Amino acid sequence: MVEAARVRGRLPPILFLPLSAGAQEVLPTDRTDPGHLRPPFRAYEPPPPGYQPRPRRTESRRVYALPQGLNGLATFDRTLSQLCRRGAFLQEIDGLYWAATPDFRYGVAFSGGANLVDPQNRRQPGKVYFFRNQDSRCSVWVGDQAKLMPHYIGG
Repeated sequence: MVEAARVRGRLPPILFLPLSAGAQEVLPTDRTDPGHLRPPFRAYEPPPPGYQPRPRRTESRRVYALPQGLNGLATFDRTLSQLCRRGAFLQEIDGLYWAATPDFRYGVAFSGGANLVDPQNRRQPGKVYFFRNQDSRCSVWVGDQAKLMPHYIGG
């Protein structure tokens, strides 16, 4: 009979029962002693007396305004880009410092170590590093800090 109904395009009325027949029942929720939810030990240890945490600056800051882009100011570096893709040369905080161009927003790191993770010590003095897509597509441009100074707007 089910096959005959399926052939004609109709299903028997038994299959149209609601699937949540027991959903009308609401189970009562009894409150228990809230003390049983406390951890058995103290998970947080307070800092030692006299400890003053060093405030960390994490807000994003624009440090360069480059109306003509990176043309003539920075050159693409294939080696550093490959290292960046592997996580061996990158910004400590992606986009902490950034440069504004008409086309893109580049992350910036400085050769003095500001916002730069460089475990292989590939940085060179007096250079500024521009990062784009700090992931598997990472590209790094290198520019001379002295040449970029007229475009510096940091503070």
